[in-house]
Amino acid sequence: MSAPVIRRSPVHEATVTEIADLTPRMRRVTVRSDAMVGVTIRPAQDVELHLREATGRRVKRRYTIRHARPEIGELDLDVLLHGEGAGSRWGATAQPGDVVEFQGPRGKLELRPAAWHLLVGDESALPAVAAITEALPAQERAVAFLEVGDASDELPMAKVDVHWVHRGDAPPGGPELLTAALAAIEPPDDARAYLMGESRAMVALRGVVEAAGIPHDAIFVKGYWNTGRPDRLAGRAPS
Repeated sequence: MSAPVIRRSPVHEATVTEIADLTPRMRRVTVRSDAMVGVTIRPAQDVELHLREATGRRVKRRYTIRHARPEIGELDLDVLLHGEGAGSRWGATAQPGDVVEFQGPRGKLELRPAAWHLLVGDESALPAVAAITEALPAQERAVAFLEVGDASDELPMAKVDVHWVHRGDAPPGGPELLTAALAAIEPPDDARAYLMGESRAMVALRGVVEAAGIPHDAIFVKGYWNTGRPDRLAGRAPS
């Protein structure tokens, strides 16, 4: 009996073309790859970068594609500078001309029509929230509840009513602050929700959103990182 065929997505090369600081903790790294020329990117899709830890061990980190310019194969990746992990180190030190390998784009999120879209997450979800809301039709309302450290972490968001929740000295990764912020929401019958951030916190918040009236199958949940593994903060978004 022959062994099963394991299909892996191809590995591409990209070159860093530009760096821009968006906030004290968020840096945009623009990369260009011939493999991305002509490729249509859906909202909140990501690429998986092949990086190295300080020890030299190979690791993979996934980043939401904030903007794409398929005519020239460019992607903007917004990297959260947090801790000493491989992703944060790459974001802090990347320079134009650097080469990085990656796989993708990939992602299961599908935007479906709804009168009202609820987006909930922490700073790891900011690129995805921005990409999703920009892609929504003008007649569909979007409301976001986003937990960040403080006002310096806030980013401009188009086509969405944002409620910023400042964590301050509280540790990141818990559902408590967003649970309290969501207590007063009153979704209409035709509503969808997208919960993106620390894995266990987003699972807990799903129950809060369901209790508010959004059906289970109308809620998309994505864990970007796990408490206790700060080097993985932001998974599909920054790391």
